Amino acid sequence: MSNYIDDLKYSLDKRIPDMERGFAIETNYGRIFLDADQATPTIKILRVALEKDLAYAERRGVAA
Repeated sequence: MSNYIDDLKYSLDKRIPDMERGFAIETNYGRIFLDADQATPTIKILRVALEKDLAYAERRGVAA
């Protein structure tokens, strides 16, 4: 299994659930803080994107 696939799985298993408590997005212009209530829509979008990336990587046997 590749590091890329492992990282996607870790993100889905650990990072995404942790974000449900709220999180910050770091940009070159500063941080955007999202509390738990505000985070839900962003988490849903991110989870779908990561799941799609994981499925594609597993089908293609991506090694990165």
